[in-house]
Amino acid sequence: MADFLRIPANPHLINSTLANNPSLRRQAGPPRVVTNPSDAGQRSFHNGQAVKVFNDRGNFSAELVISDQVRAGVLATTKGGWLKHIAGSNLNATVDERDADLGGGSVFSDNRVGVSASN
Repeated sequence: MADFLRIPANPHLINSTLANNPSLRRQAGPPRVVTNPSDAGQRSFHNGQAVKVFNDRGNFSAELVISDQVRAGVLATTKGGWLKHIAGSNLNATVDERDADLGGGSVFSDNRVGVSASN
């Protein structure tokens, strides 16, 4: 696994606070993961492709977006989607269940994953 997963809040859902609102879920759209064009090229990925993001803890499916807004070696997705609104699992499946060393906060922004085409 060579990618780090960056997980900011979804601007439509304000973390998970508003994720039960159907209108806001429609605006947020399906789960997406963003990758750098160089990483996409090395893996022969294309925009809109279904991918699986995974590590030894679990996996989730998403639609791929290719953009130079993320660095090579980094994937980005947003948090906030409720599991009951997503088929399968969400990004929480890949996050370690421990507290950060500094401040005891969450560790979802320090998450090593791999990515592959979905079958």
